[in-house]
Amino acid sequence: MKIAVIGTGSIGKRHLKTLSAIKSSEKIDEIRCYDKSPERVNEAIQKIENVTPCKKLAEAVNDVDIVFLCVPTSLHYAVWSDIKQIGDFHFFIEKPLSHSYENCDEMIFHHNRSGKHAMVGYMLRLHPLLLRAREIIQNETTLGRVLSVRSECGFYLPFWHPWEDYRDFYMSWKTGGGGALLDISHEIDYLMWLFGDISHVQGYSLTISDLEITSDDYVSSIFEFKNGIMGELHLDLLQPEESRSMKVIGTKGVMIADLMTNTIKYNTVENPEWITEAFEVDWDKVYEEEDSNVIKCVRGEESITTDIEQGAKVMQFIEAIRQSSANGSRIRLPLHG
Repeated sequence: MKIAVIGTGSIGKRHLKTLSAIKSSEKIDEIRCYDKSPERVNEAIQKIENVTPCKKLAEAVNDVDIVFLCVPTSLHYAVWSDIKQIGDFHFFIEKPLSHSYENCDEMIFHHNRSGKHAMVGYMLRLHPLLLRAREIIQNETTLGRVLSVRSECGFYLPFWHPWEDYRDFYMSWKTGGGGALLDISHEIDYLMWLFGDISHVQGYSLTISDLEITSDDYVSSIFEFKNGIMGELHLDLLQPEESRSMKVIGTKGVMIADLMTNTIKYNTVENPEWITEAFEVDWDKVYEEEDSNVIKCVRGEESITTDIEQGAKVMQFIEAIRQSSANGSRIRLPLHG
């Protein structure tokens, strides 16, 4: 199997490192990389073995099996379009699928017609904490029937990439596909993975801070799943102490999954005392699991991935919040037209 990583920024480097680590176990024959900046390529491969740098996009993807698309979000569709002119490939596209829902249908249509898999990089499905939370939710003996869920993720943007001025970071630019709603869309994906499709959305996507950015730094939404579960979502780029958690309320009990402390705690109506489970989380292992699952999917083996159709549902939710924020309305999903 041959794999090309296109884009060697921070997430591209992460996947190059991960693919190199699993090269032998996953029987990867060759790993190539390309970036329009030769300096970024040189920096990316300095400490990573078994990677072949390429000077042209076509050289990088020619005859490979999987393309890892790791360019900035606003360039996903354009670079994807350039690559599909070269040939049909399996794709792993870093989240989110695109900066806009506008071109998602075309991408889905192409991959369905070509028979090639396309997956989106929502690796929190492989987080040990959320895998355990899914077991508790599906069992129903602890929480009973789920009534509502609240998910939060907040951090302070200037602290995210301390090695660079946050104003130079794509997360600060609306035109670069940055902002809380797009880049913290992991929460949207895992909520639909855990609780199903969403039928109605109402919310806000705003810039409310004094940060020198054009992207959104505050997102708040209330929504309804098709099965009647009520949901709340809060995302922001404002909190100096990072916060990331999910609270699930059921007919029998409550569960809180905290991704910062790596703990799950739950109690019940019969036993109000909290029961706590702690987890050791190795992010290198999480990314290795993600990339291994991508390869398993391409090989036709059982895997946990977000396919392109689900990635597009995330984009529909994002577009629905944008529309709701602009006109104050409640938006029905799926979107049409």
